[in-house]
Amino acid sequence: MKWCYFCFVLLLVGACTLSSGQEAALHKAVTSYVDAHNNGAVMAYVGFTHPNVVGFYEDEVDSIFRKKFELFEPENGGSFLQDAQVKEIEKKGSNLHVRYVFDSVTEKEFRQVVKEVGVIAISVNDGKTWFFAEETDYKNAKIFSKDEQLIHL
Repeated sequence: MKWCYFCFVLLLVGACTLSSGQEAALHKAVTSYVDAHNNGAVMAYVGFTHPNVVGFYEDEVDSIFRKKFELFEPENGGSFLQDAQVKEIEKKGSNLHVRYVFDSVTEKEFRQVVKEVGVIAISVNDGKTWFFAEETDYKNAKIFSKDEQLIHL
């Protein structure tokens, strides 16, 4: 009985991991996403954001779109992302969703304020390309239907 349980756990762990190619593509995309955010590169940041999220905010008033994607470099009062931790990986067919938690660091009045920010990396082509959505947008049923949300927050 222990042997069957061990095989089941091994199969379960293996089913929730990424291949080396998927992991390499994800690492490159996460690095580019974080660099765009931390350097205030708005166009690149929007380019790495999932099209559902961009489309949702494009349909809103222009000021809401600008507020959502407005980035300031850390030295100008913006936050920077660091210390990414993978919390969960889900796969359904060729769809992969990876939940990250970052430390978002902001300098306020000569002190650092650190808060956790959840970001979901999403691939619809088995890990070849990746886009990103903040957890608040990922949970929004107007942006991602419940069927599209592989990770339940």
